[in-house]
Amino acid sequence: MARTDEQPATAARDDELFIVEGLSASNAVRNVVDRSFQEVFAMQGKPINVARASASQIQKNERAEALYRRITRNKSDAFDPSYVPFERVILLTDGDPDGVHAKALLLLLIHREVPDLIEQEQLLTVRAPQYGITCDQRTHPVFAYSIEGRDSVIRQLDQRGATSIHTHHYKGLAGMDRDDLWRHCVSVEDRELSLLTLDHVRAAQRALS
Repeated sequence: MARTDEQPATAARDDELFIVEGLSASNAVRNVVDRSFQEVFAMQGKPINVARASASQIQKNERAEALYRRITRNKSDAFDPSYVPFERVILLTDGDPDGVHAKALLLLLIHREVPDLIEQEQLLTVRAPQYGITCDQRTHPVFAYSIEGRDSVIRQLDQRGATSIHTHHYKGLAGMDRDDLWRHCVSVEDRELSLLTLDHVRAAQRALS
């Protein structure tokens, strides 16, 4: 992994904000980001379900307010409410069902508070793996996102004659190896980002209403 202090300064317009649920997970991500252009916001506790909450409940919710302030870098009072000083805002949650649920809640909250993020295609996500499968023939693990995916990877490796196949079940982002977390979820060169759209918002609304 490249050292942060060896990275060239990056223009503010290239800045990224990772929104991570939980203190341990956010600390793990904060330890591997490049702080010259990447920031981490720790969403402690499940976000409010805006699909079921009233407008007054949302307005009084401290977590919702803190998230909004971080996305706008506390400049929302001085600028148009649509102002977002990040090139990308990335939702990064654990790969288990609880993490998927948290991501859906975050998506609906952001859609309500900062809809321009989605309309301007600035809201993305990285899918965190649940399993890492290693063998003697590979330098880095093969990641899987479900039990079925894990079993499929093991079968394929076995068919190719791989030896010493081992499976590690990640207990959230904090349970991932530092280099694997960097490479799979944070590294600009290696990660796979997915754009979050209004179709995803509608699917989350149906699931959480």
